[in-house]
Amino acid sequence: MRPRYRSFLVLLAGLACAAPAFAQLPQPVRQMMEVTAREGNAAELAAVVKFARLTYPAESVDIDNLLLALESSRAQQITAAVPVTPAPAPTPAPPTPPPVKWSGRGDLGGFHTSGNTDSFGITVGAVIKRTGTAWSHQVRLRGDYQESEGRTSREYLNAAYQSDWTIGDRYYALGIIEYERDVLAGLDHRATSSLGLGWRVVREPNVAISLEAGPAYRREWTRSGIQRSNLAGRGALTSSWQMNDKVRLSHNMELVSEEDSNSIRTITGLQAKLTGRISSQISYDLRYQDRPLQGKEETDTVTRIGLTYDF
Repeated sequence: MRPRYRSFLVLLAGLACAAPAFAQLPQPVRQMMEVTAREGNAAELAAVVKFARLTYPAESVDIDNLLLALESSRAQQITAAVPVTPAPAPTPAPPTPPPVKWSGRGDLGGFHTSGNTDSFGITVGAVIKRTGTAWSHQVRLRGDYQESEGRTSREYLNAAYQSDWTIGDRYYALGIIEYERDVLAGLDHRATSSLGLGWRVVREPNVAISLEAGPAYRREWTRSGIQRSNLAGRGALTSSWQMNDKVRLSHNMELVSEEDSNSIRTITGLQAKLTGRISSQISYDLRYQDRPLQGKEETDTVTRIGLTYDF
């Protein structure tokens, strides 16, 4: 049954029940009050009741009783006519994206070289990483320096930036820009840029192994004033093994193959924690050039010992 008709029947029932209380009211007064209550508003009903009391003062009690019954029925009719709107379901909060993680380390120590020179000096390095959901970025810095009898016996600088974009659980795309200066090897400057794909061969809590490959472009400025640039291919292997809570072994290898020469670099490091953030570290860095500059050795090695600080 529609709410409007149900409310109207409620009104009639209320009037029928209340009839004995105000049965002595003149018929015109009753009809006027009922029609005004049904069709008019509260102000109009109040005006009708006012003049009914003035016209029939002896029936004031019956008029008031009828007014109460009409107002009660009118309130029920309004309540039934208003649709009940269900409360909207709470909107679920959007998922919180994983936070961006910053990490890194810095190290300071000494080194010993063999090959083109046999010397001992100081070394400084740093690695800064920013890891997000899809993108990760890494900056690597390394500098070796030594003076002997007022002359620079070793000067090596290396700065590299690498950006990785995650394709899947085990695959990623990468871009690398690297700068080198190696006075002993006869290089004033060398810049290498590379694009490629990476494959996380092993991705376990304690062991990680990745392979990378792609095209590269290399440009060199030698100490003798020669400049040259070549397209090349780059391949790399990175691996780490967390042997226990304190000791970590890492091994990285990179091959850059040009049209007329190949260069290989491997770095093996052993790191042992001394405190929560400070560790001792020893590393062995080997660089091989199958066609070195005139008067230079094919192989250079650097053994570094120092302290690292993780942040």
